[in-house]
Amino acid sequence: MTDTRYASRKFLLAVAAFLAGVVFFALGKLTAAEWADFTRWVLALYLAGNVGDSFVSAPK
Repeated sequence: MTDTRYASRKFLLAVAAFLAGVVFFALGKLTAAEWADFTRWVLALYLAGNVGDSFVSAPK
């Protein structure tokens, strides 16, 4: 049995966005408050994508 939940496009995009936020924060392009808001948005969009995917994939 192969676990593919960490290979989905949604997950990889969320990780890439999070890492971009970390890089921008480390370079001083984002303040701590901006980084926290950015991270919240990334997480919220990822979770909304999962809920939407589950809703669409649900058996009718």
